[in-house]
Amino acid sequence: MKHLPLTAALAFAGFVCTTHAADLMSAWQAAQTRDPEIGAASALHEQAAFRQEQAQALWAPTLSAGGVLGLSGADSRTQGAQALGQNDVTFKTNVNAGALTRASIGAQKAWISPEREAQSKQLELSAQIAQAQWQQAQQTLIMRTAQRYFDVVGTELTLSVLQRQQKTVQEAAVEISKRQSVGDASVMDVQEANARAAEIRAHVLTEENNLAMRQVAYRQLIGQEPTQLRSIANVHLAPTNLADANTWVQRAKQQSLALKIMGLQQAIQAQEAKRVKAGNAMTVDWVAQAQMDRLSGQGMYGSASNQMAQYVVGIQLNAPLSTGGMVEAREREALKQVEKLRYDQEAAELQVEQQVRGAWQNLSMAQARLQALAQSEQASKARLNATRQAHRTGARTTNEWLGAEHDAAQAELAVVQLRIQTALDRLRLQAATGVLGEQQLQEINALLK
Repeated sequence: MKHLPLTAALAFAGFVCTTHAADLMSAWQAAQTRDPEIGAASALHEQAAFRQEQAQALWAPTLSAGGVLGLSGADSRTQGAQALGQNDVTFKTNVNAGALTRASIGAQKAWISPEREAQSKQLELSAQIAQAQWQQAQQTLIMRTAQRYFDVVGTELTLSVLQRQQKTVQEAAVEISKRQSVGDASVMDVQEANARAAEIRAHVLTEENNLAMRQVAYRQLIGQEPTQLRSIANVHLAPTNLADANTWVQRAKQQSLALKIMGLQQAIQAQEAKRVKAGNAMTVDWVAQAQMDRLSGQGMYGSASNQMAQYVVGIQLNAPLSTGGMVEAREREALKQVEKLRYDQEAAELQVEQQVRGAWQNLSMAQARLQALAQSEQASKARLNATRQAHRTGARTTNEWLGAEHDAAQAELAVVQLRIQTALDRLRLQAATGVLGEQQLQEINALLK
C-alpha cells in the first residue's frame, strides 16, 4: 500500500475494514474514508501545493503580447527641421481616416519589490498552516473515533451491569413478595423492593436510549454497526515513562498544532503589515518592450503612410511620492491586528497548559485510583454477599440488602469508567503536545480485549 496514492490507500483500507470494525484501529481506518471533516481538510491540504506555486510565480517574468487592427486618423506637423540641405523645413502629414495596424510584445520581471516579498512570504506561511491543519484534522479524527468507540463500549458495559442488577432486584422483589405472603416479610419490605425495581428499570431505559444514540453516532462516523466491540483490558493504562507535568507543558507549547497555527497566522498578519507599508516603497523591474504602428490612408495632403517602431530593454523604477496618509493608517491598523493575535496566542497557551496539566494529573494518579476502586469493588461484593446472607436470617433489612446491590454495581461501573477515561486522557495528552498519531492509537488498541 505504500506505493499507492493517499486517497487510494485510504479507500483500500476502508474496504478492508468494512467487513468488521471490532477494534479501535479498524474503526479509525474506516472513518478516514467517510468523515466529511477529514475530506475537507484533505482538500485544504492539497491546496497548499498551489500556494507554493503562487509564491514562486510572483518572481517569474510575465510576458504579454497585443495587437490592434482598426480605423484611425492622425495629424502631425514638424517645424524647423533640416532636409536636403535646407534649414527651417516644415513637414506636415495628415490622415483623416485610414487603416491602423499595431503589434506589441513585452516582458517584465520584478527585481526589487517589498510588496511581492511580503506576498510571497504570506503564501509560504499559508501553505505551512494548511499542513498543520491537515495534521490537526487527523488528530481530531483519532480523538473523535476513540470518543465514539468508547462511548459505545462504556454504555454497553454500564447497561450490562444495570441489567444484571435489575434482574437481581426483580428476583429479590418476587422472593420478598412470596415471603410476605407467608408472614416472613413485612409490607414495607415488599414496597421497598418494588421501589428499587422501578428505579433500576428507569435507569436501564435511560441507558438503553443513550446506547441507541451513541450507536447512531458511531455508525455515522464509521459506517458500520458497533457489534462485538473490544473493551478495555485489565492492564496498566497510563504511560510507563510519564514525564513530569512541566515537561509536558513545555512540549505542548513547542509542538501543539493549535499553537503552531496561531503563530503562523500571527506571522502572516505581520507580513500583511509589511505588504501595506510597501505601498510607499520603491520598486525596480526588468523590462523589455517592442511596438510597431502602421497607419495608411487619405488626408488633406493626399495619400499618406506613417510607420513607427520602438523598443526598450532596461530597468523600470517606480517610486510613489505620496498616498495622502492612507498607507500609514492601514499599516497601523495591520500592526494592531498583529498585537491582538499575539494576545490570543498567549490566552491559547494558558488553555493548552490547563488541558495538559489536567490530563497529566489524571494519568499520574490513574493507577492508584484504579487500585483503590478495584479494592472498593471487591469490598462491595464481599459486603453484598454478607448482607444477602444476613437478610435471609433477618439480621439485615431489605433496604440494606438492595442498597448493597446498588453499591456493588456502582463500584463495578466506577472501575470501567475510570479505565475508559484513562485511555482517553492518554490520547488527549498526546494530542495536546502534537504527537498523536497512528502509533499512539495502536498502543491504546493493544490494550483492548
